Amino acid sequence: MQDLRRLFTVILVLAALLSFSGLVTAQDQPTTHTVQAGENLNRIARQYNTTVAAIAEVNNITNPNLIVVGQVLVIPTQIPALTPTATATANTTVTATATTGVIGTATPTVAPALTPTATSVPPSGEIVHVVQAGENLFRIALKYNLTAAVVAAYNGIANPSLIYVGQQIRIPAGGQAAAPAEAPAQASATPQPTANVSPTPLPNTATNVGFAEGVQVHLPNQDMPTVITAATGLGITWIKQQIDWALYEPSAGNINWGPIDEMIDAMDGAGVNILLTVSSAPSWARESDQEKGPPTDYQTYANFVGELAKRYNGRVDAYEIWEEPNLRREWNTPKGISAASYVEMLRLAFTAIKGADSDAIVITGGLSPTGFNDGVNAIDDRVYLRQMYTAGVTDWSDAIGAHPSGWANPPDSTCCRNNRPAVSGWDDHPSFFYKQTLEDYREIMVQNGDSGKYIWVTEFGWGSVDGLGVEPADPDALGFVTFTSMDEQSQYIIRGYQLGREYGYIGPMFLYNLNFCQVVGVLNVECYWSLLDPAGNPRPAYLAVRDMAK
Repeated sequence: MQDLRRLFTVILVLAALLSFSGLVTAQDQPTTHTVQAGENLNRIARQYNTTVAAIAEVNNITNPNLIVVGQVLVIPTQIPALTPTATATANTTVTATATTGVIGTATPTVAPALTPTATSVPPSGEIVHVVQAGENLFRIALKYNLTAAVVAAYNGIANPSLIYVGQQIRIPAGGQAAAPAEAPAQASATPQPTANVSPTPLPNTATNVGFAEGVQVHLPNQDMPTVITAATGLGITWIKQQIDWALYEPSAGNINWGPIDEMIDAMDGAGVNILLTVSSAPSWARESDQEKGPPTDYQTYANFVGELAKRYNGRVDAYEIWEEPNLRREWNTPKGISAASYVEMLRLAFTAIKGADSDAIVITGGLSPTGFNDGVNAIDDRVYLRQMYTAGVTDWSDAIGAHPSGWANPPDSTCCRNNRPAVSGWDDHPSFFYKQTLEDYREIMVQNGDSGKYIWVTEFGWGSVDGLGVEPADPDALGFVTFTSMDEQSQYIIRGYQLGREYGYIGPMFLYNLNFCQVVGVLNVECYWSLLDPAGNPRPAYLAVRDMAK
């Protein structure tokens, strides 16, 4: 019966196309494709050697970013005339550009039979740039020392936020790659609101990184070779290390490089890609010593991350700018929690990092899914992310950071079916569901014309006290860790990685955490998420991640 319904749906779609598009004839019936989990229109177009625009047009799809599993698409047998096609001539000069899944491993993003997989330069001097996954018009314009408005007008693009992978963007003659910017000034002037700041062209040669597995480690005061061996033994390709700014710059301009150098040497020597999450301002830079918080002058933070990028140019691959700034405990300041303030600090940090290492990837700080929105102690992460877009986050980031938590809910669960009554209290809001957090973020990005960026899952995991011989330190806040067994913890983590791979818009994913049990002890909450027990032995989740298909 289901097959009959599907066939009937296909017939209806074909009939509509015959009436409106004129592309289908009785002698030339098009192919159909049923959308599977994890697919997007770009992947489908590449599979059939066509373009996103062509499929969208014949299926009357107004938003190419929104397709659903089970949807039947008609694959056109010819590409509409308005779709850009390859027109390279014998005199065309080609410079290779590709998207990478892991840095250094090229993966083409468009079908070479239809569109160039590179930027081409016609004899006239006009440059043809082929849109790659993760690019937007602002980033493309920066590469050629132009503005997005100029490029949009030159190409007749009515909405600069809507471009697609494989699209050919014409760059006017005279457009050229941006020259390296000077190192950021060590200014201490009071930052102006983002709305009053004109974007400054920056060198940005960062390669957009697609899905990859990673893990968060803690290296300070640990046996670093042993920790690194345990991390690489998982078969992952990325490592995340937290850099507590307050620990390494005891006074302005006086950076203690020794401990940081040791960590970078250990990670870089293992051949892994490195993400540094930089947060927690030192007391000399803050108005308050309560909890953690940003500096009074955001430029001081920009100076610090700029120095990191300068010192570790070519070694550190990515920087996450702060952590969970939508929480008071991480962003404690007399000014209060503010997405606009965060984006202003992000702008300065982005500028400083790109001025020192244009290849470095800059990620927004992963937000905490709270479901709480009093504006004082927390701002709901979905609300905060929308506020970040209002403040201009699109222009000052290469990727959007996320901390999707599952509490004790399985990765595929959604709110609010109460599948596990024993978890009542931690399953009655979308923020408690891993899958829903990722999908909500994606929808917000699409709504704001930022669908070309990846979401980097800079922290995820499921906590469990099973096998540790302890009860949760705070049952009222952490009771959910008693409802997840060691086996379930393993299963949820594996499925969490799988979902990220299937979505197609998730970049590197960092499991929290590898070795915190050894650092803080079994009575501390971080231990519940650790892959290694207090003695450094693998828990079942470690073995599961080690053995899963990568």
